[in-house]
Amino acid sequence: MTLLELCYNKPDLILLDSTNTLLRAQLPHYKQIEPDQLKLRFQRLFDALVNCIETNKIDALSKFMKQVSRERFEAGYELGEVQIAINTLEESMWRKSTELVDSDKQILAMKEVSNLLCRAKQILLSEYSLLSKEYISS
Repeated sequence: MTLLELCYNKPDLILLDSTNTLLRAQLPHYKQIEPDQLKLRFQRLFDALVNCIETNKIDALSKFMKQVSRERFEAGYELGEVQIAINTLEESMWRKSTELVDSDKQILAMKEVSNLLCRAKQILLSEYSLLSKEYISS
């Protein structure tokens, strides 16, 4: 199985693992969200990630992260909370890759996921920085 086949054929395994892991983390804002809603949030991030894997372009993930950054910032989420959520998806992708992706494709799959989600976290950080400056100057 390739990384894309994993994403196409086993998204529920990844999303359930991500949701359960984040719920166990007991983060202030995320623990207030119903599991189904949390899974839906992961689904949106996952869809943007899969789009990047399919197209080999960061556009969908970049647009999504800018939107999420603004929403979470305005809702009072700490930057670290949102980063932990992204890390949670990354960890789930790694776990499922080691379980289900062909052994000769695992390293490349994990590298691709890590690179894309690292970029997502960089966008998050940049957007939070901009939003903080706007907030301070207003």
